[in-house]
Amino acid sequence: MSEFWRIYLRALKIPALPVIWIVASAFGVIAGPFGSLEGMSFGGRLLYWPLVVGMAILIGTAIRIFVRRRFRLRVFWLEALVVASLAALVLAGPIFQITAWLANDPELPDLGVLHMLGYIFGLSMANSVLRRRMAPLHGRSRRKAVERVIPARPPEPDPAPRLLDRVEPTLRAPLIRLSVCDHYVDVVTEAGQASLLMRLADAIAETEGTPGLQVHRSHWVAQTGVRAIRRARGKTFLVMADGEEVPVSRTYQAQVEAENFPAFDESIAAQ
Repeated sequence: MSEFWRIYLRALKIPALPVIWIVASAFGVIAGPFGSLEGMSFGGRLLYWPLVVGMAILIGTAIRIFVRRRFRLRVFWLEALVVASLAALVLAGPIFQITAWLANDPELPDLGVLHMLGYIFGLSMANSVLRRRMAPLHGRSRRKAVERVIPARPPEPDPAPRLLDRVEPTLRAPLIRLSVCDHYVDVVTEAGQASLLMRLADAIAETEGTPGLQVHRSHWVAQTGVRAIRRARGKTFLVMADGEEVPVSRTYQAQVEAENFPAFDESIAAQ
């Protein structure tokens, strides 16, 4: 469950979410759909719709993570359609009933519920598209934040590993790390992330040309992708160039310490 919450909190930092929240909330306040224009005051709509849209985004994000981890759909539009459909089915009924009750309109015509289904479906699809469009910008901003705290090591020219032949051409950039997620290996490069259906050992075997080390049974890191080593509550983590922290297991502790990675400066990071 802690892994789910880590992914969930990271997903809420995507820049697309505030944009969706502001636009959808403004639409609800101004247009007053589903009887809220007639049944609620402007102040009521100004309070109600941002809260409802925010709740929908929080629940929709959890649904998105569930779909991604449970079904591992490799096609973007198929995943977006599944997420939007589940979000509409889960949220449309309760939100429509609450809106009708607050708007003093107890009647729930089927057509109104269908409109709410379409509204939430469209909101979720727009969320997926914005996430996809803004993901590269978010990744660059996270890397810049890490670089402000810990200067990057000078890049070393190395031949491209065979593993990069398996990912999309737009993602073929210097490796940062590999991580196991279910039966897949997440390949993180300086250009983004891809998931491959293979074993971690096989993926590591195809990283030749990129100096690195396995630091956990589920994690491998490129040496040039490590920005610092951080210790907290008796555990050791490596701060990576993409902003993530990779745990180091006791089995690989001595090997990691032998690399003499710089210590993470908590005082600078807090600024």
